[in-house]
Amino acid sequence: MAKQSYFTIRDRVFQRLKQTSGKKVAHNHKVATHIGPGATTLSAYLNVLNALPGFVADGVFLAPGEVVSKPSVEDLLTAVIEDYNSRGWLIHFG
Repeated sequence: MAKQSYFTIRDRVFQRLKQTSGKKVAHNHKVATHIGPGATTLSAYLNVLNALPGFVADGVFLAPGEVVSKPSVEDLLTAVIEDYNSRGWLIHFG
């Protein structure tokens, strides 16, 4: 069974959001704070996340319907983790 660290996943998401907005990222922030509003913007941003080297290597692929509308950073992180889980990966906290 493949494994990935929660902290690695979190860091990838947080670093990319910070690169996009230049702002500090927190779990309770709305993703729109960092990427701008709108479903089209979120869809385009999921393509950016899907293309991150670490996520590509792990086979992560998020589609717009897999992330709630107007997500928080925590919602986005949950969607990434659910993608891993759906493909049989073990997420660990070490």
